[in-house]
Amino acid sequence: MLTRLAPSTYGRAADLLTGLDYQLSAGAVLAGAMPGAVFVDDPARPSAVFVHSPEGNFVGGDPTNDRFVTDLCAHLAAVFDAERDGDLVLSFDHEGWQSVAAAIVPDLFLFKVTRRHYLYRGERPELEPNLPPGYRIAPIDAALLEHQQVPDHVWEWIEGNWGGADAFLARGFGAAAVHGEAVVSWSLADCIVAERAEIGIHTAPGHRRRGLAVQVAAAAVALAFDRGLTEVGWHCNDDNPGSYRTAESAGFKLARRYHFMAAGSARGMGEGSD
Repeated sequence: MLTRLAPSTYGRAADLLTGLDYQLSAGAVLAGAMPGAVFVDDPARPSAVFVHSPEGNFVGGDPTNDRFVTDLCAHLAAVFDAERDGDLVLSFDHEGWQSVAAAIVPDLFLFKVTRRHYLYRGERPELEPNLPPGYRIAPIDAALLEHQQVPDHVWEWIEGNWGGADAFLARGFGAAAVHGEAVVSWSLADCIVAERAEIGIHTAPGHRRRGLAVQVAAAAVALAFDRGLTEVGWHCNDDNPGSYRTAESAGFKLARRYHFMAAGSARGMGEGSD
């Protein structure tokens, strides 16, 4: 059966996910920098691993380990409900897992989702705010969280990826566009490992197409570099031009295209795009 590792022993499984180094959230869980869970076949000498993070699920190691595949199938069947949870996202350490992917989720539809990975490296962005009247850019700090109208989406992001506001304020960063008293566009760190970070972006529907997302993303990158980070990553679906054009406009460069597997019910099939 699968064994859930104690956080102090996560390092035993780190070498089994080296092919997913560009997916920083997997490394963030293993480093104890993001909430999650790590399951292995053998806690003393693991040969296969399953990592659950707020940004997805990661599988690595030996795909010919039939017992691990069987046990992972049983685990996911017990904890995952497609009707309740939506699509199950699975990223594999190497292509060898493709041959057994269907055996991991035999009762779900499995389909491939193509993604883009962008990176910002080099010099800190020089910010030249050019905001519509009535908007301002502010860091997401304790004062903003206390005094502004913060959408539930921001609080859910902070709770899910950081474990709460205290942890986010101590280790994370983010920037927001504020209109009046309301936070209307925001970019937060998903995770940080060593000198690398990943960020996401969201703008409230009534405030889109005003250039806010680009400026908020650039402000978040500037905050990252101000604290000594040297690389900021951005992931989005290949069929989401709004997201990847925002990344490109903010100075991110395309690093790779990749794919993950999404598993869902018949009703949810094809809804893997964000």
